[in-house]
Order: sequence, then structure tokens, then C-alpha cells
Amino acid sequence: MIVSAKKRIIDLLIKSGGEGVLQSEIPRKLDLSKSTVSEILSDLENEGIVVREKAAGKSYRVWFFKFAPKPIEGVIRIGVLRASEYPHALMAAEKLEDVKVCVEVFDDAQELTKTLSMSQLDVGFSPFITQTLFALLLKSIKIHCIAAYNGSGVALKKSLEKSRAFATSELSAMESNLKLFLEQSGFNLTELTFKYFSSPEDMIEKFAGCEVDALAIWEPYFTALRSKYKCIEFREVIGDFPCCSLASNIQFYKRNKSILKDYLDGLKSSVEEIEERKDYAAELVAKKMGFDEKLVMKSFDSYIFSASLSRDDFEYLEKYGLKLTKESMKNILGDKI
Repeated sequence: MIVSAKKRIIDLLIKSGGEGVLQSEIPRKLDLSKSTVSEILSDLENEGIVVREKAAGKSYRVWFFKFAPKPIEGVIRIGVLRASEYPHALMAAEKLEDVKVCVEVFDDAQELTKTLSMSQLDVGFSPFITQTLFALLLKSIKIHCIAAYNGSGVALKKSLEKSRAFATSELSAMESNLKLFLEQSGFNLTELTFKYFSSPEDMIEKFAGCEVDALAIWEPYFTALRSKYKCIEFREVIGDFPCCSLASNIQFYKRNKSILKDYLDGLKSSVEEIEERKDYAAELVAKKMGFDEKLVMKSFDSYIFSASLSRDDFEYLEKYGLKLTKESMKNILGDKI
């Protein structure tokens, strides 16, 4: 009975996601005694599987550890986008010792960055422009390094000159680079239509169905589209650009600096290993993201992998119309750990 009850409690907490459940509601929801629920939750809490926090009076709210809105001792929750940009992120996670690692894959950059800012992720990889805006507005994350440069472009159904409707993701490197690319290609943006999608699969479906003339998309989807459509890499027109960056939630940044330091060190060493361990790097990404391994391997050629951050990266944001002061940069940057 205890084993069955434990699984039912875990399933309930997983289903509740970021909202969690009041401990007092669990006995009623699952038809269990208060003592059984209390005993199981204590065990799960000791195992690091659940997190409890006082809600009001004597009430406690309970979360499955992946969704808890605060850092957890001995745990690092890493968010990545469904892309081939993160071999070093996955390799670095493998190097962590005596730490429980949870890697979650997102399709939507805004959702990942929002989840990170709400402390339901400890560190996250998402577009540099997106993280910078969240850091400035919410002051809840610290940016540590650029994860990669380039790795995206435009796929076309007709010539670029005749294209008028473009698909992209909103508030992202895709949108920013697409508009910069089009401006430098001589287009007036006010004469174009932009349609926004949170899922790359949905974007590709609408593109294939002729609802848009072109789309801005990242790897390895971009490489996959090359065999059927005319494709132009952004860097051919706008030069090398910072794509995704690594940021930490400020609570995790303050409480778990040793874990963060180990992860950042692992990220740096993994960048140096990608070329010599390319097969293994591609295997890791393919397995985690659900991509074809050969496609991932080929897409690596589009990137310059990184684990550093410079003033030039912030200055690049000026091309998107975002000019930061020295004070702003100082406030959103993580200290050297």
C-alpha cells in the first residue's frame, strides 16, 4: 500500500506542475490518511524528490522537485531548447559529481526563460536577447556566458526578393536576426508580414502548407530543410552573432555557487572536447532531443561553440536596437565564480 500511495502522490504532484498542491488536500484527493501522506512526504523530501514550503499558518504547499519555485540542495535543474546547440551543456552535466542533475527540454524560448526567472529552473540556455530583456525587466536571472554563435537562417519557398510572409519565433534571436537580415537585404519591414510560432514543428508545417513564404529557424531543422528548399544562413549577411546564452536564476546563483562553478568549469572544458569527441557529442544531443544523429553531426558545422562572454556580445545587441549602459551590463552579469 505504501509503495502504491507513494507513486500516486508523486503522480499528483507531477500533474500539478508549478502550482503544487497543499499538503492538506492530498489525503482528500487520493483517499489516503493524513498520517500516511505525512510519512510518505517526509521520506520523499529526504530523498530530494519533493519540496515543501509553508503557505499560510500551518499549511504547506508541496511540489515535485522539477517544479519547485526555489533551488534544492544538491540538485541542478538545467533547461535547454530543442536544438543541436547544446552538446557542451549535456557533456558538462555528465561531469557533475554528487549532484542530482535534471535536464528539461523546451520548444519555446520565452517559456524556458520565464520558467528560469520563476526559479523553477536553476540554469537555462535560451536566446541572449531574450535573457537580456528578462534580466533587465525582472532582475531575477544572471547571465554567465554565450553558449554558441550562429546556427540559424532563412528557408525560402520562392526567391527572397518575392517573399512577403515570414514565420519566426517571438522575442528571440530568430526574430531579431530575421529582421536585421531583411533590413540589410534592402527590405522595408513595414511592407512584410511576420507570423509567430512557439513550436518549430508547427512553423515547418505552415511553411510546407504554403501559409508563409519563408521561415527563420535554427539547427538542426535548418540543415534538414536544405535538401528541399533554398536556404541562407544569417551569418552570410549579418556576420557572426551570439545566439543562446547561459543564465542562472538569482536564487540558485546566490545559494549554490559551488555547483554553478563546477557546471561552468565543465562547460568550458567541454567546448574544447567537442571536436575530438564529435561522435559522442552528436549522440548525446540526438538522444536527448529526439533528432537523427547524422543530422546533428552535420549541423555542428553551423556553430561556433562557446563558454565565454565579452563586451562585444552586448554591443552586438545594439544592432537589434538594444543599447545597454555599463550599469545595466554590470547588473545582469554574474560575477566571476
